[in-house]
Amino acid sequence: MKNESKKIFVVDDDKSIRWVLDKWLTKNKFSVECFSNAEDMISILKDKVPDVIISDIRMPNMSGIDMLDKMKREYPSIPIIIMTAFSDLETTVNSLKKGAYDYITKPFDINEVITLIEKACKNNNVIKKDKNISKTSEIPKIIGDSESMQNVYKSIGKIAQTDVGVLILGETGTGKELIARAIHESSSRKNNPFIAINTGAIPTELLESELFGHEKGSFTGAYSQRIGRFEQASDGTLFLDEIGDMPIDVQTRLLRVLQEGEFFRVGGSKSIKVKTRILTATHKDLKLLVSKDLFREDLLHRINAIKIELPSLKDRKNDIINLAEHFMKQYSIEYKVPLKYLTDDAKKVLKKYYWPGNIRELQNTCKFLTIMGIGEKISVNDLPKDILKEDQESKNDQDWSKMLASWILKEYDQNSKNISEDINNLYESILIDSALKLSNGNKTEAAKILGWGRNTISNKIRSSKN
Repeated sequence: MKNESKKIFVVDDDKSIRWVLDKWLTKNKFSVECFSNAEDMISILKDKVPDVIISDIRMPNMSGIDMLDKMKREYPSIPIIIMTAFSDLETTVNSLKKGAYDYITKPFDINEVITLIEKACKNNNVIKKDKNISKTSEIPKIIGDSESMQNVYKSIGKIAQTDVGVLILGETGTGKELIARAIHESSSRKNNPFIAINTGAIPTELLESELFGHEKGSFTGAYSQRIGRFEQASDGTLFLDEIGDMPIDVQTRLLRVLQEGEFFRVGGSKSIKVKTRILTATHKDLKLLVSKDLFREDLLHRINAIKIELPSLKDRKNDIINLAEHFMKQYSIEYKVPLKYLTDDAKKVLKKYYWPGNIRELQNTCKFLTIMGIGEKISVNDLPKDILKEDQESKNDQDWSKMLASWILKEYDQNSKNISEDINNLYESILIDSALKLSNGNKTEAAKILGWGRNTISNKIRSSKN
């Protein structure tokens, strides 16, 4: 590798670490620039583009994790290697989920560091520019030719160039964040941050701090000031997923931001103004939550002006195979395994399956098939057991009509004179038995299930015993 053309940024507040890395990287023909803090490094990115950044995790002011968050939002293509002491290993492993290329522990083997940096340079697909690096990623690829998805595309096109808030509705796994990203990347804010946060996945006591930030000493453990997601996304877009799970008191603070465009950090006294576009999403019925006093009605009216309703995967069956082939190609590249192909019979089973987990379940299935499938062709027998079980049950459900037809013909051959009456009696008996099982023997509930009156079901039960 010709390391002479590769530029490495080293970020560490420890002068001795900077010296060692500078010395050895330069010896290995890299071009090196060192920084004692993340802010100084970020400030020159508009003029200089590194091939790789190697950064400590614990630094004053902006930590390595905070730097990683910012870089992955604004310069996602630059590989970032995180350095950590052994005690920070767990934190660093979590940083991989945030997009770190890899991590190394201190004290490190310098030769291993050199090898890792060379690997990162080789895999780096950064497009160098003389001036600013574009913060814009391509509009996310959304697969789907179904009519329901065409309506979604039209909605995105109409609202993207406005700053209006949007509520995205859909079952879990339908791709709500993907739609939110598409809105952001189609808008005039596309060069500014897009930040997504699942409000249902963060403990209530931490959510306010996560959204609005906090001042140093505002609560136990607040050792420094923290900038919240609203400030981080100023002039950009903040996507609040699963807003139906947001606690009432946090809803109150959110409403104030939406109404007035300002808020206070936790423990703060200074009003902070932001120009953040808010996109929200949920799989829950917010009107039902309002009726149960679990969601503020005024907040619902504020976020409910424009809605995009995403179809479940079972309602866009014609898109299933295109999606599956897209995911399998994607995972083939990601995991460096041969591309697998679906047989026609396997495609039929996938199209008939109910997909309760929607696109996310389809993605997981395609990942399984790509990695675990034997040979280049995926047959029916290669599909996960849950899908095969569902397919078999579906076939069994369809076979009852054939069994009924066979029974009628048999009865006819035996010169039965009351086929219709016998079928009706059997049909009603099965209905009643099934409804009583579902209602745990409660006749009133069983009657409701069947759409009958209580007297009707009682009379039919009595008649069947006579």
